[in-house]
Amino acid sequence: MALSGFWHRGGLWPTAVIPGEVCVDTGATAQDGYRLMLRGYVAPALRELGFRRGPSPGAFRCETATHAAEVRFRKSRGSSRQSVSFWVDMHASDIKTEFVYWDWTLTGLAPELVLLWVVEAGRPVGPVASEVLRVFRSYGWPAIQAALDNPGYPRDSAVRWPRTFPKIPRGPRFDDEVAADRRSRAELEELMRRADGDTGAFQALLVRLETDPDPGNRQAAAWWLLRRANEERCRRALRAAADEDEDVEVRWIARYAFRLADGTPTPATS
Repeated sequence: MALSGFWHRGGLWPTAVIPGEVCVDTGATAQDGYRLMLRGYVAPALRELGFRRGPSPGAFRCETATHAAEVRFRKSRGSSRQSVSFWVDMHASDIKTEFVYWDWTLTGLAPELVLLWVVEAGRPVGPVASEVLRVFRSYGWPAIQAALDNPGYPRDSAVRWPRTFPKIPRGPRFDDEVAADRRSRAELEELMRRADGDTGAFQALLVRLETDPDPGNRQAAAWWLLRRANEERCRRALRAAADEDEDVEVRWIARYAFRLADGTPTPATS
């Protein structure tokens, strides 16, 4: 079978053996394998979703009319010729102001325990690339779609969200305020611990999502409900949060829950 490839270090490096398969020659370093993984696997897969090359190596960008998302592959400083450890950052920003209003790591979204991916010298890059792309398609891409889907950012002073809460003052807190926050958080954690088997705790969790003045607590409640987004009661609560909550992160979590539950991986619109 004829091989296609590119010239590097005086020889032809194959980039295709059979459709969808990329290989690295046996003399390649881990750095070479990492670059080939990005070129031969990651770039084509992200291009199918509407991404193009970003502003720096290992960066990919997609845009709507008003917002943009970037996916950035980042190498550990401890990477060497023998081994490259890497992770994937993601963020969304307003195109006009370039202000980032949402950012996550891909491993932070994956329910399975993933710390860093590793490319090693002399070993195939395909299995590593396949796993990274599996996690991205399953969690990263739905998260980005939710971040780009009518995020309500930049904030419009003329818009008042139906669920608006008193602002929590910045700066040092009084001791009684700190204690009250800790009690509230502990109560919320207890509700989340019991909610799967306790109807009363589950209902109280729905109320916390709707009424808790602390956006961090509402975010935590939304994350818990995300696991049960296929259930009608949870869907109603998350839909209301997505449409009505003033907090960007709460709205994003709710939209992300629907993306995961409904499985709708579609390209970004421009």
